[in-house]
Amino acid sequence: MEGQRTVRRLIEVALGEGPADLVVIGGTLVNVCTGELQEGVNLAIAEGRIAYVGEELRGLVSEETRVLKAHGLFLAPGFIDPHCHLDSIYQVAEYARWVVPRGTTTAVTEAAAMANAAGPQGVKWFVEDTEGLPLRVFVLSPSMVPPFPEFESSKGFPYEAFEELISQGRCLGLGETYWPRVLDRDPRAMERYAEVLRLGKRLEGHSAGARGRRLQAYVAAGTSSCHEATHWEEALERLRLGMAVMIREGYIRRELQAVAPVREAVKDLRGLMLCTDFADPEMVMESGCMDELVRRAIACGFTPMEALQMVTINPATYFGLRDLGALAPNRRADVVLFEDLERIRVKAVIKDGELVAEDGRLLEEPPRYNYPPEAYRTFALKEVRPSDFLVPYHGQEARVKVMEVASETITRAAEAVLKASGGNIPSDPGQDLLKMAHISKHSPEPRLALGFVKGIGLREGAVATSLIWDTNNILVVGVTEEEMAFAVQRLLEHQGGLFVVRGKELLASLPLPICGIISPRPMEELARGIRDVERACYDLGCKIPRPFLTLQTLPFTGLPFLRLTDQGLLDVRQRSLVELIA
Repeated sequence: MEGQRTVRRLIEVALGEGPADLVVIGGTLVNVCTGELQEGVNLAIAEGRIAYVGEELRGLVSEETRVLKAHGLFLAPGFIDPHCHLDSIYQVAEYARWVVPRGTTTAVTEAAAMANAAGPQGVKWFVEDTEGLPLRVFVLSPSMVPPFPEFESSKGFPYEAFEELISQGRCLGLGETYWPRVLDRDPRAMERYAEVLRLGKRLEGHSAGARGRRLQAYVAAGTSSCHEATHWEEALERLRLGMAVMIREGYIRRELQAVAPVREAVKDLRGLMLCTDFADPEMVMESGCMDELVRRAIACGFTPMEALQMVTINPATYFGLRDLGALAPNRRADVVLFEDLERIRVKAVIKDGELVAEDGRLLEEPPRYNYPPEAYRTFALKEVRPSDFLVPYHGQEARVKVMEVASETITRAAEAVLKASGGNIPSDPGQDLLKMAHISKHSPEPRLALGFVKGIGLREGAVATSLIWDTNNILVVGVTEEEMAFAVQRLLEHQGGLFVVRGKELLASLPLPICGIISPRPMEELARGIRDVERACYDLGCKIPRPFLTLQTLPFTGLPFLRLTDQGLLDVRQRSLVELIA
């Protein structure tokens, strides 16, 4: 009956036989359905949906109707981020506080970080964290957690948990799955792919490095999108295969400028979207999110209409969200009112028919989800000692395998000769060779693997973090075993985060006590904490441009070539562990 009442009310308002709840008067409609700009348009909203779009006002306004004048403003659908990771660093309410006033009303987020850090229960907590906000959040089911269980460990996300989540309406499909696992016909991938296809939902891709027959096989399996195209020719290859391309322009990678020329190569841009992948606190605060991506797309040669379509109707159509993405009758009344078609200066935001933000601020503080006490106690590990970080060796010098930092996210395999001392191979900061350890958070006693990394640049001290892709265990890099142990102990005291030490002194920290990857603190404090951590790393000699990013990726098995897991050094392409001492 409630549904029938809504339908009747929308018909009445559209015919002018009953007043609207809210009328937006006199704006210029950005019609993303036809690519037109329509001047002098009025929007009549009832029951949270658009009932009428046109020039007439007859019968739409009563004493109870709220009227919002939009003369001189453009009216666009609420912006959608089709691929992001909201399950780390900040809570979703804090994210909404900043991005909704800038026009973002919908986000589609991965949940794999929570699955790795705290398992199915952690994912349930995270889904609850996304509810009741002025931001509409859809989730993607964690895929294969962890990616290589034969070589790495995490809390995990079994098939039963996947089956429960994927059946929910707010879950739009399977989160990004690395193409080698699919082409290996990993049983976990096969059963999950089959179930998602049966349900008619989306299979999100991660096809970095795949091309030709391998890419075609990945698409043949059902993979429907990719956010890893780094060049316009890669984007074109994917579009030709019917794969949606999400152009990434966020904190991790910025590929919009390199991918933008694909606009000249294709006649139909419906398969293109803009996404952040991840927006760090500084980007969220200073640049905004999807509004900033629209501006950058325009600067890279897309028309304002094309850029706006890539954050509205294109992602809505791709995900089958038929009531989002356009300002048309029966669509959800998510409206962005802004000045200047190219600079996108947002003045007000409506979500579900309610005015939620004006002049860069939410009208009401979003409700904050309180994670339960168990979420602040996800580390089974109690203590580490300097002796845990010794590399036993009884010769005078040893040739060791080394993970060398090739770029911010890519490592390569190398070798080096290190001198032994007292039956242990220590770090050699003179050669820029530092000891590192990957420690399981789920074992009461230290269960770890050791390695050496080149390219970090620390001359003294140590850095420990629990914010690492994909396992969200603990990574520590340091000059001495004592400093490594001290840094890890500080991390355990705070139940997660990033900690920079020198000797017995804590130089900087960013506590992330919720499952070891999220902080309940305001965005301003998080941005300041990241800057403090990076500044402390630089003071210790760090020479990588963004240590906050690079440290997260050192154990990441989703990219080549050599990575340190909690079970040892992994040659990702060969799928085999390699001996530390050659």
